[in-house]
Amino acid sequence: MIKYIYPIAVLVTTISCKQNQDTKLEEKKSSKKVESEIVIQEEQYIENDSILDKMNSKLYEFVKNPKFKVEKETFKNRYVDDLIDTVKTYTFDNTSIVFYKTASEEWIYDAKIANSEFELIALLKIGIERKLFEKIIQTKTNSNLVKIGNLEQTSVFVFKFKDDILQEIIYEGYID
Repeated sequence: MIKYIYPIAVLVTTISCKQNQDTKLEEKKSSKKVESEIVIQEEQYIENDSILDKMNSKLYEFVKNPKFKVEKETFKNRYVDDLIDTVKTYTFDNTSIVFYKTASEEWIYDAKIANSEFELIALLKIGIERKLFEKIIQTKTNSNLVKIGNLEQTSVFVFKFKDDILQEIIYEGYID
């Protein structure tokens, strides 16, 4: 009986070690699979005031298009009680541009463009390929999220790419 116990113990130990190795191998494969499925969305920031100014002025031109519908909302100025400010939201299809208006000034503080009908600069519109985008802005890009703005980052255009095609343009403005 004892002569059978030793080979059985060796067999059980071998099988147990093999199962542990297989489990560890499967865990490694699973870990690598999860790592490859997680895509970290890094962004690239480009400071370029001249392009920024051109794109900003184009947003002001867009809302002159009669296709846009406008909604207005008024509210009290947060600094001066007797002043009324206005938020104007212009919308058309998949595009919206939001203005903040005080008694003396008006700024764009938010925009979303997902419609290929509107060009920010010649040929710069939804649906273009990354290579054309890079040629227009004269900068090589290395991310699916490219931001073009000023030094203080108070006026920023965000360009979102998917499969090297421009999918969405977002404008983020800062208003105090």
